[in-house]
Amino acid sequence: MAGLLLPLMALAEVGLLLSLYVNIASWFGLPIPGRELVWGLHLGIFVVWIPAVLVGNRATQGTPPEIYWKTVLSGCPAWMRYVGGVLFAYAVLTFLWFMFTDAFPPHRRAGMPAGIATGFSGHWMAFYGAAFAIFYSAYRNPRLLIPPTCPEGHPVAASDAFCPRCGKKIQIPVVNREGMR
Repeated sequence: MAGLLLPLMALAEVGLLLSLYVNIASWFGLPIPGRELVWGLHLGIFVVWIPAVLVGNRATQGTPPEIYWKTVLSGCPAWMRYVGGVLFAYAVLTFLWFMFTDAFPPHRRAGMPAGIATGFSGHWMAFYGAAFAIFYSAYRNPRLLIPPTCPEGHPVAASDAFCPRCGKKIQIPVVNREGMR
């Protein structure tokens, strides 16, 4: 899994940048090369999001759900977590804008009405951005990909200092960039 982080991170980054361009173009009426190919960004989300969910689930195995994002993004700088929140808020706002305004203007951009391009690209940016941050975090903190155990082999939460079953101190595994012990 660790060997796939960089290619998946690159795909998420390309998807984020392309969806950002579609979003800007939809607001300003700029032409979008590829027209109907823009819908490929819709499918591309699944290419990066399914592995991102798998990495997130692996990283949070045994941790309480309320600290899911804190754990998953523990390898990210603070600015990246902030940008993720902004992208999520922007996706919600563009969705609301799409739902409560004239989302179907008479002219078409990017092979779809401008409102649809704006609404969808906001969500694309949020999903591609979150996937990138999850992969980046796991790359910078490879320990996230190794399920934690106590010296007796009992599964423990990544945030535990002692095993809740036997009480022994948890040893933090030493890993390199490839995720090897």
